[in-house]
Amino acid sequence: MVNKLENPKRVEELSPVKTLKQIGITKYSTFCDIGAGTGIFTYAAVNMTKGNVYSVEISEAMRKILHAKNGAGVVIIEDSIQNVPDNVCDVTLLCTVLHELNNIPEMIREIKRIVKTEGILAVIEFHKTETPMGPPVTHRISEQETIDILAENRFTQISQFRLGDNFYCLVFKKKMEE
Repeated sequence: MVNKLENPKRVEELSPVKTLKQIGITKYSTFCDIGAGTGIFTYAAVNMTKGNVYSVEISEAMRKILHAKNGAGVVIIEDSIQNVPDNVCDVTLLCTVLHELNNIPEMIREIKRIVKTEGILAVIEFHKTETPMGPPVTHRISEQETIDILAENRFTQISQFRLGDNFYCLVFKKKMEE
């Protein structure tokens, strides 16, 4: 699994530092990497912000890797996003996680809870076409499906961009509550 997640071609396409800048992380952002895996975005963020960096991972094997890499500024959250405090995150990321979720509405509710008003949620997923890497096309979620799901949950799309041949990134802002 580590070889797959840290495959040099995959990491190059995801380009963690460049992507986090495009998403909108700043020097003082509090960042949450949901489904952090081996932490390629977590540890890029640590070097980009003085704010807290939360790394949420349910896999025990991946958490062991995160703990082995752990440095100052990373709060590793074991088991569940429910352990992240309310309204603390300026920027939240789901990288190739949305298509794996059994209960997308529940995850979106939790993200809304942890993201500050006007905070950012970025979703990176595989294109819903045949690509050199990734799950079967039938298991993927399209850009439009992602946009629709988040619009239904009071997130407004603010940008989108491609990450190489395999991935798209959609960036949303949490709407203010009425």
